[in-house]
Amino acid sequence: MNNPQGGNEPSIDAIAGDIVDRDPSNGTGRPGKKTVATKLRRRPAVWLVALVVIAAVGAVLVLTLHSGSPSAGGGKPPDLAGYVCHGAEATVFDNINSDAVSNGASQPGFSTGGKAYCLMYVQTYHWNKGKGRPPGSVGLVRSTGAPLPAYIASLPAQASSSQGVPNVNWSASVPIAKPVIIDGTYSCADSDPSTWSSDSASHGAGFCIVKASLAVPPSR
Repeated sequence: MNNPQGGNEPSIDAIAGDIVDRDPSNGTGRPGKKTVATKLRRRPAVWLVALVVIAAVGAVLVLTLHSGSPSAGGGKPPDLAGYVCHGAEATVFDNINSDAVSNGASQPGFSTGGKAYCLMYVQTYHWNKGKGRPPGSVGLVRSTGAPLPAYIASLPAQASSSQGVPNVNWSASVPIAKPVIIDGTYSCADSDPSTWSSDSASHGAGFCIVKASLAVPPSR
């Protein structure tokens, strides 16, 4: 009810409402009290914002947990235990060409194209201005994919001649008694990059040949 005098005195309704709000016994469950839940129910936009925030926080947590898992950063290397070598030896990488070469090279990279192979042979080239070079070691370095035994990065090389020059071709064969499986992206390694031959056609990458045979799981 309103004040019929229209003056400054508070109305009976206002006084009654004030008494209800000031009464300590009027808990949040009482209908006379505007609770937070009541306000939220009357504001759908607030609920929408809250749901968006919750979803964003959940996404961040998922990404954080995933980044700490072993499969992050290239993926967990596949378990290649039990694979066996199958078929004839084949060339999986060869960047050698017939252009004039110079000394000094970077490591050339290659991919197995999603297939698993038994590594069998690695060869590099050291023309060294027609002088050759006593052999050191050759091998592979893993970029992504199945891990390699440590010794594969430094296999003792045997040297052979080229065009009458000794110690030009450095090569190493990998024993197949215990297969070394490669499956992923790798780089050729050489113990003497200063005399490792390269040219513009190889984009400054050292000449390298990698041979292997297909590797298959025993269940096939």
